[in-house]
This record gives sequence, C-alpha cells and structure tokens, in this order.
Amino acid sequence: MKTAFHLAALPWIFAFATIPMSALAEDEPSEAPFEVALDIDSDGQMDRVVIAQGADNRLADLTIYLAAGDGKLDPSRKPDFMKKALTEDRILALESKGKGSLVITSCFGCGANKSWQATLTIVYRERKFLVAGYSRDWDWNVQKSDGTVETTLGGCDINFLTGKGVASQDLDDGKPVEGKFTPIDLAAWSDDSRPKPCEF
Repeated sequence: MKTAFHLAALPWIFAFATIPMSALAEDEPSEAPFEVALDIDSDGQMDRVVIAQGADNRLADLTIYLAAGDGKLDPSRKPDFMKKALTEDRILALESKGKGSLVITSCFGCGANKSWQATLTIVYRERKFLVAGYSRDWDWNVQKSDGTVETTLGGCDINFLTGKGVASQDLDDGKPVEGKFTPIDLAAWSDDSRPKPCEF
C-alpha cells in the first residue's frame, strides 16, 4: 500500500516541481507589463510609465520614472512615483494621448454577461500626479428567478479639469450631470473614488 501510494504520487510531485517559481510567487505579474514613454511632466525629457497586473490578473500597480528616456529601463532604478493596487480590473491598454496625458483602459468581465470598461486619464500639474478624467461603460445582465434577464446599460464621462460630466442610461444619449468635479490626487485614487454618476 505504501509503495502504491508513493508511485501514484510521483506524477503529481513531478508536475509540481516543473512549475516555474515565478508562477508560485503571489506578487509576480501574470502578464508582461504595459509600458509607455511620454513627457508627462512637460520638462522636455521623456518619462517612463509602467503598469503591471498581479497574479490572477488582479491589483494593477502603476510606476512612473521621470526623465528615464524611452530606451531600456535600468532595473535597479527606483520609481519617482508608485501607486499600488490602482485597480482590480484587467488592464487593456496604456497610452499617451498628447500634452502629457496618460490614459489607462481596463475592463471587468471584458465582454461577459456582466462587464464594464473604464478609462482613467492622468496628468501632472503643480508637482502632483492627478486623475484628470474618468469614463465607464457597463452592460450588466442579471438572470431573475422567473427566467427573464434584467439588463442595465449605461455610461459616464467625467472631466475633472473642466469640472463637468455626462452620464447615460440604457441607449439614451449622455446628459450633463449635476455637481462640480475637481481633480483627484492619483495617490489617493481607488475604485471607490469613482464619481456617483459612474455607479449603477
């Protein structure tokens, strides 16, 4: 019995031994990080922004290296800014949109029956990284007990720099939302910081 158990366990031991150590580390990225070079602080030198998704595509961490250029990044260099757990959503894109603005696109569900897509715009003003804009579109389907499906469609687009925003429900066009919005310090941003018009 003992021998039979040991022989049966061998394939499992071998399989476990062949798993790369990086796959076993909880804080290792599960995908290659996104990188973009831009002059985010408008000082005439190229900066580097990196966003890496953690294990199981969760908790994306954002790092910014000022004056790092667009060549190969020195792995020993410490970032000038780091935002841990920027979002739990899956990162789809990291882009420079001109005038030093950085845009991060992410999704939850990513096309499933319950999904949304969000865009976060980041700028550098008065020596601070700020959230300058946030948009979100959702398509949320819930199956009810009677077998029918309740669908919630909507979206929002908030410009924290102008203080204005629009929101929509179902397939209606976006309408201005009440209230004035102001830029949010990126260091303080989280998914809980989403403006009320962007909730559903």
